[in-house]
Formats: sequence, structure tokens, C-alpha cells
Amino acid sequence: MNGNQRPPQPILPESMELVFYYRCPACGYRNPLISPTQPAMTRCGACGQPFPVIPVDERSVHYVKIMLANGRAAVDPDFA
Repeated sequence: MNGNQRPPQPILPESMELVFYYRCPACGYRNPLISPTQPAMTRCGACGQPFPVIPVDERSVHYVKIMLANGRAAVDPDFA
């Protein structure tokens, strides 16, 4: 960086997602899924076995996003 350039300013979060972990019934690996709101099949990231997942309540996910202003209210207030 040359002497004329200022360091980049930190950026606030633009949005957020909730990650839910589903344990593979075959190998026990914790598979992260972003808010699955419909019944679905997923494939284990470790062993590759497919398995069905129970969906999460879409209203609960929406509530958490509203309460955290889609991530903006979760910013550390002590960040300098």
C-alpha cells in the first residue's frame, strides 16, 4: 500500500442466514444447512449418504431475522 491510500473501512453486515446442523444417521457428521423450510433430502458432506431432513419453522427464522434487523443489530457495539 502506498502512502496516499487510506486503509479500507470496516463494512456492516448486509444480511444474515441461520444455519442448522443435521447429524448424518450413517456416519454422525454434522451437516450445516441454511434454514431448510421445506421437507427435503440432503447428502452428507462426509460419507455422501442421502437422508431426509425435518424442516424448520419459517416464521421462527423470519422472527429472528427481524429481531436482529437482518444482521445489522448483531454488530458488536464496542467495536472501535
